[in-house]
Amino acid sequence: MTGTNPTPAATTAVQVNMGDSPADWMLGFSMNISSMTLTGSNGNATVVSTSTPMEMTHLMGSMQPLAMVNAPQGSYTGATVTIGSATVTYIKPGTTTVTQQTIQGPMTGTVTFSSPVTVGSTPMAINFDLNLASSVTGTAGSLAMNPVFEMTFGQQGSGNAADYADGGIDEMMGSISSVSGGSFTMTSPQSAGTFTFATNSSTAFSGAASAMSGMSSGMLVLVDATLQSDGSLMATNVQSMIGSGGMMGGGIITTASSNSLSLVMQNGVGNGMMSSYFGDGATVNLSANTIYAMNKDGIDMSGLPFTPTFDANHIYPGQSVMPISTGGMMGSSGGMMGGGMMSGTSLAGTITASELLLMPQGLTGTSSTALTSGAAASFTLTLPSDSAFTSLTTAASVTVYQQAGTIMEGGSTIASGTAMHAFGLLFNDNGQWKMVAMRMGAN
Repeated sequence: MTGTNPTPAATTAVQVNMGDSPADWMLGFSMNISSMTLTGSNGNATVVSTSTPMEMTHLMGSMQPLAMVNAPQGSYTGATVTIGSATVTYIKPGTTTVTQQTIQGPMTGTVTFSSPVTVGSTPMAINFDLNLASSVTGTAGSLAMNPVFEMTFGQQGSGNAADYADGGIDEMMGSISSVSGGSFTMTSPQSAGTFTFATNSSTAFSGAASAMSGMSSGMLVLVDATLQSDGSLMATNVQSMIGSGGMMGGGIITTASSNSLSLVMQNGVGNGMMSSYFGDGATVNLSANTIYAMNKDGIDMSGLPFTPTFDANHIYPGQSVMPISTGGMMGSSGGMMGGGMMSGTSLAGTITASELLLMPQGLTGTSSTALTSGAAASFTLTLPSDSAFTSLTTAASVTVYQQAGTIMEGGSTIASGTAMHAFGLLFNDNGQWKMVAMRMGAN
């Protein structure tokens, strides 16, 4: 008797995103995802099959695409994520020293969806927030991890196309691996596999490449994109930061002087940059030739009651920056940083910055007033008592400016006194910390 093979289920493109529900006391949290699988009625979908590094604290209030998968259509009830190891970077209690602890795995998190998620014929995004406050327990020097994830999802074509909840991608960092006609393929240091982006006449280009004709292999870029109805990714904005041979990084400043900075590395790609450096310290050398700029992509800076300033005389511990170097990162011998706030942290290396960008970052706290989507307003965000930002700056609160275009996540209002997060550009204006928000949401 001859058997018949069952017809395989049709598949649909699913963008799997990863983000961070923060633990305020952390300056950095890097992990290696060993494997990740979505559990479906018509077959499981493999998201990660080889070790993939991710640094989570820079994703507060945002999401990063982990992978694009062709998932069998059907009902999905959960996911399983295995983490090989994790490194926590924090300020040691009672001191001003940034230090690290590595938590050895494997550590497995099982996510059971509160209700099944149906993957039909329309491409969609499934978003996983790693709840660091619930996942990491213990005291300084004796930490343990039991991964706790929270899941949301959205479909292409619903809501705001630029919102990660529905497949939007915001400033994904990577290196171009190939260019073909009107599309390019990119590898990202904190994602599994490669991503291919189409472009059209509406795609905005800036930096070294003013059009697709200027794109080349090895170029380092930041990409905004949206998920299309056919499952492809359409680039809406491409910032070409530097060509082959250079590097760009990202992290929180812990010390600043007129000619150098110390960073906790949270991102990076290019010459001399390694994923094992995430969470480590780095030295950034500055010179009279260093160019200072703000990364204002997606942030409305108009009509503010103060003048946002970022230059050689206005750069402070607590801010998030991206150093860009034409020469790459000079590696260290793997030792510890020997002095100041970074004395308890491994040194990744030294970057000589040809350009330094002020980057958006996230803060959590409680709001001083009720907030409504679409309205321009300012309010006081009172920070948690264990905030790493407070440890670096002594600031107990930040004034946040909501613009008309600021995205309100998960609803149209935030009640006064609500625990929330804000994500945007952060400035020190004559001793007062102020943020211009790109997005906000209740925690």
